[in-house]
Parts: sequence; structure tokens; C-alpha cells
Amino acid sequence: MSRLSALASSAENRISEIYQHVDADTEKLFRTFREEIKNPGSTIKWDIGTVQAIVDTLKHPNAIDDRKYMLEHLLIFLSRNGNDKLGALFSEQVVKLLYDDLPHPPETYIGEKYAWRSADGSGNNLQDPSLGQAGQPYARSAQPTHPLPRHELPDAGLIFDTLLRREAAPQFVPHPAGLSSLMFSFAALVIHSIFRTSHDRPDINETSSYVDLAPLYGNNQEMQNKIRVRDGRGLLHPDTFAEDRLLLLPPAVSVLLVLFNRNHNYIAKMLLQLNERGEWVDPDLIPKDDPQRTDKLLKQEEEIFQTARLINCGWFATVVFSDYFCAILGLVRDGSSWSLDPFEDIRNLDHSLFERGRGNVCSVEFNCLYRWHATTSQPDEQWVEALSEKIFPGKTIDDVTIQDFRAMARELSSKETSPTQWTFGQIQRQPDGTFKDTDLAAILQQHTATPAGAFKAKGTPHVMRLHEIMGIESARQWGCCSLNDFRQFLGLQRYSSFLAWNPDKEVAAAAEKLYGDIERLELYVGLQAEAAKPVMEGAGLCPSYTISRAILSDAIALTRGDRYFTADYTPFNLTCWGFADCQRDASAPGCGSALGRLFLRTLPEQFSPNSTFTWFPLMTPDAMGKILTNLGGIDQYDLSKPDPTRPTPEVTSYRDVAQALHSDRFSIRYADRAAKVISGQGFFIASDSPSRAAREQRAIVGVLSGYETQILEFFYDRTKTLMERESYPLVGVKTRSLDIVRDVLKYVPLHWASAFAGIKLKEGPHAEGDYTAQELFDILADIYSFLFLDVPAAKLLNLQQKVKADIAKLLQKIDAHLGQSTGIFETIRSMFVGRNKSQKEEIRDKLWALGYSPDELAHSVLAVLVACSVELSQSIVNVVNFYIDENKPRDVQDLVAKYGSGKQNAQLLSGYVLEALRLDPPFRGAYQQALQTTALGQQSLAPKEPVFLDIAQANVDSQAFPDPSLVNPTRPFDRYLASDGPARCLGTEFSTKIIASVVRAVFGYKTIKRAPGQSGQLKRLKADVFKTSTYVYLSPTQELVPWATSMVVQWD
Repeated sequence: MSRLSALASSAENRISEIYQHVDADTEKLFRTFREEIKNPGSTIKWDIGTVQAIVDTLKHPNAIDDRKYMLEHLLIFLSRNGNDKLGALFSEQVVKLLYDDLPHPPETYIGEKYAWRSADGSGNNLQDPSLGQAGQPYARSAQPTHPLPRHELPDAGLIFDTLLRREAAPQFVPHPAGLSSLMFSFAALVIHSIFRTSHDRPDINETSSYVDLAPLYGNNQEMQNKIRVRDGRGLLHPDTFAEDRLLLLPPAVSVLLVLFNRNHNYIAKMLLQLNERGEWVDPDLIPKDDPQRTDKLLKQEEEIFQTARLINCGWFATVVFSDYFCAILGLVRDGSSWSLDPFEDIRNLDHSLFERGRGNVCSVEFNCLYRWHATTSQPDEQWVEALSEKIFPGKTIDDVTIQDFRAMARELSSKETSPTQWTFGQIQRQPDGTFKDTDLAAILQQHTATPAGAFKAKGTPHVMRLHEIMGIESARQWGCCSLNDFRQFLGLQRYSSFLAWNPDKEVAAAAEKLYGDIERLELYVGLQAEAAKPVMEGAGLCPSYTISRAILSDAIALTRGDRYFTADYTPFNLTCWGFADCQRDASAPGCGSALGRLFLRTLPEQFSPNSTFTWFPLMTPDAMGKILTNLGGIDQYDLSKPDPTRPTPEVTSYRDVAQALHSDRFSIRYADRAAKVISGQGFFIASDSPSRAAREQRAIVGVLSGYETQILEFFYDRTKTLMERESYPLVGVKTRSLDIVRDVLKYVPLHWASAFAGIKLKEGPHAEGDYTAQELFDILADIYSFLFLDVPAAKLLNLQQKVKADIAKLLQKIDAHLGQSTGIFETIRSMFVGRNKSQKEEIRDKLWALGYSPDELAHSVLAVLVACSVELSQSIVNVVNFYIDENKPRDVQDLVAKYGSGKQNAQLLSGYVLEALRLDPPFRGAYQQALQTTALGQQSLAPKEPVFLDIAQANVDSQAFPDPSLVNPTRPFDRYLASDGPARCLGTEFSTKIIASVVRAVFGYKTIKRAPGQSGQLKRLKADVFKTSTYVYLSPTQELVPWATSMVVQWD
């Protein structure tokens, strides 16, 4: 009874907590329930299970533990007490609860028609398809309550010259928070995505009311068709966009659009290469005479294009809620990567769904809000002046009229040219239709380095006079409310005087002269000349007070109201890879910057992974220098403009590749990376001295070769053990099934390498030990990738920090294993004198006998751990996959059966291993760098210049391997190429024998075969993602990685 009383008390307390936040019906239910559980004379009997379920439901209304059977308890309660007062109330609430489980009406429908964005934005709201569609009227947000007779309002030009025009001195005030000109170039792209007022009908918005990259994709199907290639690949014409009005803006806006064009094409190519659902084909592979060729191409063209657009728009929204939002709130000054998430599914306290995905319509009030001409930088001001002189020759800024502007717009539209021919910013297209990366990057970097202007009255450049006059006149034509009406609509205090609106006495007095009464201050002018918010916590944009409040409301409405960012933002619609690709990574540099990722993807040789120009492009380098110094992160970033890098030359012939691998004139390319995460000698697999690395490698092999038989037995036995332990029987048959990649081949090398290094693997997350096998594999995969493989530049900075920390922890454990923790070498040796030593202890003694310093020895052990784990696993996977196919010869299985009958069979099995690795190497190639001026093939390499060795291509060079496509296990051993990993660590012969031991264990199961269907296939994709990898794999988080994930086999 005491426990029941305590639970009832807990329920009572929870009811009291939420009592003030519920609707009237729920409040009535809680009040009655409270009285009932407090009434000792109640006829209703409460058992402990029911009360437990009630307490859990009250504590976790959006995550109810259904194993406590709340619903069942409730229904039984109702069946027994339905006629009671409390029972009747509960009955009503149960019906309401169950009804509110589902949205009414539904949020979305199934099918391509509803999964894809339309060209004009229609169909976002299922019940009102025209809501937010291009070509529909603007909305009105705030009701005007104070009369603003148009004929009594001041002349728009006079208002500009009095309240808005930038003063002669000082001519320019930099943005107080350090925002760059590029911040407002991106803002212009957002603004032009949702506002395009018709010149003929000012009440019409000619673009959609959604953040759907309309300037890139167009506002209707006709515009969209002009930028599409339509060849079955879903591509856009290179470096094009649909809206020519962007050409009248400073060139950085067009550059950003070009980057989103490139991002779309990258996404489309990846979708076709990955082909997750297996429904698309390379158009080049469809025969020209195939009668269904056209239909096939049209179908997959639309599917790929529309999916790529969804993903690209997801990228756009991600940039908005990372870089843009971070700049607006000034979060960068705190080093914070926090952001609002307006897209999530939210339930109200009464369990009903909080509305989302119901569409949006832009309003005239917010059209007035986004006139940020005061922030125009000095170079952009000069650019606009030059453009004005070009399109209005012979006229001063003051002479140009609205009629002149409209006439110019009609003339430009009549001279329609193909988007593939448009140019901007005095840069020209190349013969293939693209712009030079250097030209695009120069424009972006100039705008990052240039400070934007401050929001302020008397801050708008004179050259923007016509734009402001047109804005004032449009607002009057729309019948917009006063500033005070709009503030009241937002829940803000109405201004009582002009000085309350702007404390600058000169500005306030001028406004009062123009308008007379603060209630007559019209919205457009009031927003632009209002006092600006100071730089403070939570304020980075620092516009006028009213704008700073309203912009957040608009951002949420634009995105939460968009069905394609909410109910239809799914891995199915975007594909699993695409859905993951466009997600925000809060841990990314730049406080979770997505714009930096976009730069590194689309202009990879122009931006560096540690530059503030990359990760903080919306802030000036000067501002970031101060901020990073205050935050203590200045050492991680380079404040200077990135130096372009040249493409890495490649060599493909066997002769050239072999020369680079065997010459002491080359070292691995990323020795400098290794120096950033591990200091000192001994880590021979990533040394900048080939001769020293060779000596250290020979020393390690010399120690391990004495235990070759035991090591090979370890790999054989551990493979058999894991196959038996991890396999499972199928129902009703003797067949066993096993994910051999995920549960065996991935971990066999890890078990040996970790034992060698003295690292204890845990059997489970909470078991005793250092790491689980998965944890250690992930750590070593990161280290190996950082040192030897292509890493997405956007991840390099974070990966370096993680690898450095992981290596430090591993070295601590290795040191302890080697006995360094005692600090006395002799003590360690004496522990084993006269005793029977384990193999591990003997190896440890021999390692010490090499005469290395403790650090050098630990580094050498770490080298073995890294080199003989993850790549060795990948090599084994490829060999097993190569020979398990039914169309491959049975020689391998036959050799396994008679393996112990002679040395010749062992050599032949090793030959098969080498042939599999030749035809299907774990990695495509390796990077080297010249240590001195060196000729390699037809190329001359300067000192420290990198070169990529295409080992996969060299492996099928017929000059070295006659009939290269045939499996021939008797080829000369010395012909095989060894680059990184186990061969560089243990030598080709030893590492090949290790792989053969695993192959012997696997094919010892005579009936082993692939599982049926997709499960039995190695889930790899041939994609041009990493130069070092021929194939990539989708990780559990749907990222592309170079490590195999799954392949199921069966045997009887």
C-alpha cells in the first residue's frame, strides 16, 4: 500500500505540473482524476500496475512505455467503471487521444506526384494546391488599423533623401558584428527565392513562397526546361540558372547559384552511380536500337532530376539553418553550433499534432522587411553604379525614374538569350560552358574579405535610390499597415514617439517633420530607418529592432510550412544516401557550417580545409581573427586567403607505378599528416624517410617471422571460431547462414593486431576491456583513412583532431602493455627470467631487444596495429568475394581440401590470393610525393609534389601481366605491387600467407556459397567519390566509406 500511495502521489505531482497548460476538457479530466485518487472512500480500485502505467504516461507523454500496458489498463478500467463520472471523462479522452494519433487531414500522399516539387511550387498544400504557387497573390499578415491616406504621405524621393540616403561623411560604416558582404549575397539569394513582384500586377508574386531555389530551377516548367540537359541523367546545363534578374545583382549572388547548380549535378551523378534501387542504367549502355530507349531515358531522367532537386533544396535549407542562422543570431561569437529545428514532428500536450507542412504564402509586409540595401558593401556599391551607367546611359541616379526601370526590364526580357550563354562579373565561360573555378572562387573570397555595411538610418547608398523609391511606392500600392500596426501584430510594444523609434534626434526630428505623428509612420520607411539592434548575445545581424524579431518568424513559417522539408523529407523520397548527404553536421568546423562543405565540394582546389574563408565565409577574416582568439581556436584555422592547389598528376603504367613504389626518391604523400597526429620516430608506415622506414619495417618483420606458424594458426583458428559462433541456423533445414563480412572477416585481423598491441577487446559495451571490436575498428579505420586515403575535405579538420586524440589513447595502452608504465626495462625482463613465457611475452621481449626508445617502440607497435587491421580485413573480404562466385574455378576450394599435403599447394594458394588482389585490390591506388626533382614517366615532379599511383590500372598492364584478365596463380611473385597497409608492414609474402590462412578456413566449408538475392552480394558501389577507392560502401549512417559492410553466406 505504501508503494501504491507513493505512485499515486507521483501522479498527483505530475498532474500539478502540467495543470496550467492544458485545454478545458483535459483540465476537467485531471481535476476529476485528482479528486478520485485523493479520495480514500472511492469505489474505484487502483492496482499498482495501473498506477505505474499512469505515472509513466504522465512523465513521458511522447514516449509511452507500452510494456506497462497503459492502454489495456485504461480500457479495462473503462469497461468496469464506464458509468462513473471519472470513467465517462476517461472515455471521451481515449477517443480524443486515439483520433489525435493521426493527422487530419493527412499530411501527405504516396506517389511521385506528391513526392516531387512542381516547377511553379504548386501542390505543396494538398488541400489547396495553389497555396504559395508562383503567379498567385501576396498575402497580408497584419491588419491596418490606422489610416495612411496615400495622397497625404511624403514624396518617396524626399523620404529617401531625408531618412535613408547614406551620409557624405562617414560614407560607409562597416557592419558592427563583422558580417561580410557574402552574407548579404546569400541573403539576396534567399530573398529572391521567395519574392518576385510582377511589374504588370504588383499584387502578384511571380515566384513560389518556398525556399526551393527558384532562381536556379525557375518559376515554371518553361523556365526549368531551358536549363535541363534531359539525357537520362537528371543534369542541369553546366553553371547555368533560370532567373536572369540575378544578373542585375552583384556577381557573388550568381556565383552562389552556380555552386548550387554544380551541387545538383554532383548529386545527380551520385544518384545514378549509386543506383540504390537498381532501377536506373547508364544511358550509354542502352542500345541505340532499343525501341524502349526513349521511354526508359525519359522516366529515369525525371526521377533523377526531381530527386536531385529535393536533395539540393535540402542543402539550401541546411545552409540557411547553419551558416545564415548562425550569422543572424551571432552564435559564431560563442563558438556555438546550436540551431533551431523547425521541421520536427511536435505533439501538443493534448497529444494532437502541431501543424507543419501545410504550405506558406509570402506577405507584402515581409516583402517590405527584406530591403537590406544599407548593408551594401563599398565594392558592390561601385558595381551597381557601373551597371546603372551601362543600362541608363546619360542619366544620373537622381534622373532615373520608375518608368525608366520598367522600360529597361521589358527591353532586357525581349532580348532573351539562352541561360547557357549568360555571364556575370566580367568572367567568361570556357568552351565546355563552365566558368573557371579560379574566377568563381576569386569573387566569393573577395566578398568574404569585404565588410558589409551596417543597418542604419541614412545608411543606404545613393545608387540604390530608385530601388528604395520603388519599394516605398509598392508598399503604398499594397495598402500596407503602419509600423506600429505591424509591431502590434508581432506582439511588440507600439512606439509612442519618434524618439522611441529612433533615439537619434536628427533622424527622429526629420521623420516627425515628414509624418507628423508616429502612428502615421509607414511600414517600409519605419523598418529601414528604425534604430538598429546593437551587437550583443543573440544578435549578429543587427538590423532594426522590428526586423530582427520578424525575420525569425518568417524563417520558421517558410520552412515548417513546406511539406517537402517536413512530412515528405524522407530517406525514401531523397534516397538513403541523399537524405544523409543534405543533413546538417553540427560538429563540422565553422560552428556546423554547410556552406564550407559546399565550397569544398564544388571548388575543391580553391578552398582549403582549415581556412576561415571556407568555414566562416559570412564573416570577415578580421572579425574571425578576433573571435577565434577569444574562443581559443585560432590555431586550428588559417585567416589568409587560400592558395589554389593544382590537380594531382596520375601514373597508370606498371613501369611508372613500380618505379615510384620501389624508389627512395618517393615517400608517402601524407607523412606531413602523420606528423600532425604523432610525433617522433618508429611509425614506419607513414615515415618521411623511406630508408629509415625500411629498416624499422625489417626489424618488426624479423621479430614476427619467428612466430609465423603460430600467427597463421591464429588467423585460421579465429576465423573458424567466429564463423561457428556468429552463424545461425535456418528453420527446418541444416543450412547455416552468416554475415561473413560484418561478423567475421572485418574482425579477424583486429583480434590478432589488438592482442599484439596489448589492447583488450570487450565482449560488449559494458564488459571489461579497452574497446569493443567495432569501436576499435572504427578508430583504426579513421587513422588509416587520415594517413593513406582520400578524405572528404569537409571532414579533414575534425578527423585530424579525432585521430590525434585516439592515437594518444592507443599509445597509452600500448606503453602499458610494453611495460613502460614501470619505467624500468630491466624490471620487465626480470619478470620472465627462468619462467615459461607466453608467445605474447616472448614477442614483447624481442621487441625491446631491438634497442628502440620506449616511444619509438610504441610507435612501431601502433604501426602494426593500424596496418594489419582494417586494410587487411578489406583485402580478405575482396579475396573471399572474388572466389565465392559460382562462375569462378573450384581450384581454391580444391587447394583448401589438400592444403597440408605439400609446400607447393601452399604456394599455389598464395598465388590465388595475389591474383584476386591484383584483379580486385582493396584500394585503387596510393599517393606518393617526390622527395627531390624526379622524372616519372612523361612527367617531371618537383620536390614534395604529390603523384597518384593507379595500382589497379597497373595491375592489368599487359606488359607486366600477360593475359591480365585471366587468373594465373603461377605468375612471378616479384611482379606484384605492394603499396600501403599489411604488405608495407609485414611484407607481401607474410601478409599473403595470412590472407591464405583465412581463405583456407572459409573455404574449408565445402558447400559455402552466397546467400540468395541481395543479401549474398558484397554491398559495394562503383562511384567516383574517392580517387583511392574503386568501390565505396554505405555505412549504417548512409555515408560513403571505403570499408566493406555486409555479405551473407550459407553452408550446409
